Amino acid sequence: MFSLSPEPGRGLGLRALLRQLHLMQRNLKLILIAVARGAFTLLAALWIFLEEWVWDAMQACMAWFGKVPGIRWCEARITGLPPYAAMVAFLIPAAILLPFKLLAFWLIARGHGLLGLQVFVIAKIVGTAFLARIFALTRPALLTIGWFARLHAAFTAWRDRVYAYVKSLPAWRAAKAWIATVRGSVRDWYRSRFGN
Repeated sequence: MFSLSPEPGRGLGLRALLRQLHLMQRNLKLILIAVARGAFTLLAALWIFLEEWVWDAMQACMAWFGKVPGIRWCEARITGLPPYAAMVAFLIPAAILLPFKLLAFWLIARGHGLLGLQVFVIAKIVGTAFLARIFALTRPALLTIGWFARLHAAFTAWRDRVYAYVKSLPAWRAAKAWIATVRGSVRDWYRSRFGN
């Protein structure tokens, strides 16, 4: 039978045992919150890295691609679309690439993990490049749609808060400094080997 007070030779009483269980539960919650915060911070840092380096490079590449006469004509037509037609044009790349992403998951499920991963990564890169370019072209029209403008403003404000948090971390600043050092070293090595 349980007792609320410790008896000689029986160890802790029920009250002390419940207190220990409560402390363990509280500590477990704190540990889970810390792990979740760390995972979120890591994902946010990766997102920022990809957006700052990959997104900008893809936009520059697609802008260069947009100088081709036929593509330039097509982009001019997309830029002139009314708001909801611009929304359809904005969603087309995602819809076109969805079957390729599903194919990638099917390949992975069938035991062709490397091939599936390659298909997924290529579809993701191509889709993001086209989505970035079409968003740049349709953004003015999309922002005239009230709910889209509110959603875009809320997302942008949230993203800016996350960016500020991640960029304030010492690990982020150290990584940026290390990348700048490596970039400078590679640039110096290239110039010493091949000139300007």
